[in-house]
Amino acid sequence: MDEQITVLLIDDQSIIGEAISRMLAPEKDIVFHYCNDPTQAIKVAKDCQPTVILQDLVMPQMQGLLLVKFLRSKDAPTCNIPLIVLSSKEDPVIKAKAFELGANDYLVKLPDRMELIARIRYHSKAYVNFRKRLEAEALFKAEILRQAAYIDEVNKVTSAASDVEKDAFQPEALAEVTKRSDELGQLARVFTNMVKIVKAREKELTSANAQLESLLKAYGRFVPHEYLRFLRKQTITDVQLGDHVSKVMAVMFSDIRSFTTISETMTPQDNFNFVNAYLKRVSPEIRSHYGIIVKFLGDGMMAVFPEGADDAVAAGVTKHRRVHEYNKERAAKGYLPLQVGIGIHVGHMMLGMVGEENRMQGDAFSDNVNLTARLEGLTKFYGVSLLISEQALHHLSTPEKYHIRFLDRAIVKGRTEAIAVYEVLDAEIEEIHALKLQTQPEFERGLEYYKNSDLELAKTYFEKVLAIHPSDKTATLYLERVKILLEKGVPKNWNGVWTFTDK
Repeated sequence: MDEQITVLLIDDQSIIGEAISRMLAPEKDIVFHYCNDPTQAIKVAKDCQPTVILQDLVMPQMQGLLLVKFLRSKDAPTCNIPLIVLSSKEDPVIKAKAFELGANDYLVKLPDRMELIARIRYHSKAYVNFRKRLEAEALFKAEILRQAAYIDEVNKVTSAASDVEKDAFQPEALAEVTKRSDELGQLARVFTNMVKIVKAREKELTSANAQLESLLKAYGRFVPHEYLRFLRKQTITDVQLGDHVSKVMAVMFSDIRSFTTISETMTPQDNFNFVNAYLKRVSPEIRSHYGIIVKFLGDGMMAVFPEGADDAVAAGVTKHRRVHEYNKERAAKGYLPLQVGIGIHVGHMMLGMVGEENRMQGDAFSDNVNLTARLEGLTKFYGVSLLISEQALHHLSTPEKYHIRFLDRAIVKGRTEAIAVYEVLDAEIEEIHALKLQTQPEFERGLEYYKNSDLELAKTYFEKVLAIHPSDKTATLYLERVKILLEKGVPKNWNGVWTFTDK
């Protein structure tokens, strides 16, 4: 049988209350309550015990977001009741603020009846399940206390047994225990045998505690502690499906270049060993720069940096240093060096738990996440180690601490708007870093002529770059573009933007 759903609407307009009441009237399992005075909302909620609250954001008696804050106060009886805010328009800023203050959902009124009922049922079911879980936990705690009292009397029997061995036993010590009508009372009268049982039980509890501690440590490897802290959870048992945080963050994608070629010569076991050897060297640099590894992608990874671009770029540079060190080890053993590409972007995204009740994992969602993956893919075209977007550059608090080279304005596959991309030279090995710094003036002159359609002059300067640094793949890329443009002609409205058709 379905649980009863109790809906409380807080809205100063009685016409809205009447409209929603009519929407819900046919639903036999839904009880509707209405409050037109936001100052009385908490009192009314305490009386009617709703399983979901609908709240208007524009009321003369009280500012809507302030009421959201009151309803979500830790000491308020409504702090855990699902809250759906109603607004007269779709306002991303107000919506984000409402979610930040603790709202569970956002609807533009008047909402579609079917959608409203579906959302009410969804949030109410989650809340009812939450209350059941709290009740179960209360029963569990009561049982723990009962067992604790039981163990206390067990300890008396244990002490009595020890006293017997010392010939110091006093019957009064077990006077209360012997009054019990259960097996412990009986065992108290023959406590010498009880001591053996208690010792065995004590060993079992110790083993169970050790197993529990080991299990919690194992969970920590799948849902890291920094992930729990970011979601504002104390332990893994507090994490629920749908828990998330939405904010502007830096996101990083990284990948090993030509991994397929490298892995073709390996057995599956060798592949696992190789990937794990690489990841264990670079992953700690994400955590040491306050990043969170969202997921491993075979030989690559996705990570977010909640505090922004400074942490992400610093982690990317340090991560490449670990790769350079690893390459020295590989070279000593006769292995080919690894080439790793990293892309970093900054934008708004949601990070949280996705999946279903029996299987969930952390993930991040946003168009900015997809764009970052495309940026990481561009590193192979430009032949660079660390590529950042214009947004990431603008979010750096001290960009002057890095050597940064503008690469291109490009339209990546799947998008229609151009994005400016930059290379962080500090991620390169010393020799490459020095050569790129040396040729940067010529490279920038070539870019300027390229953008202005002076293709012959652009070609001259890119050739100057390659004369000093023949392996500069970006300069080679521009020479190829110049060749194409000279053959096919410069398009009308040329602004230097290049469209990539491959990932």
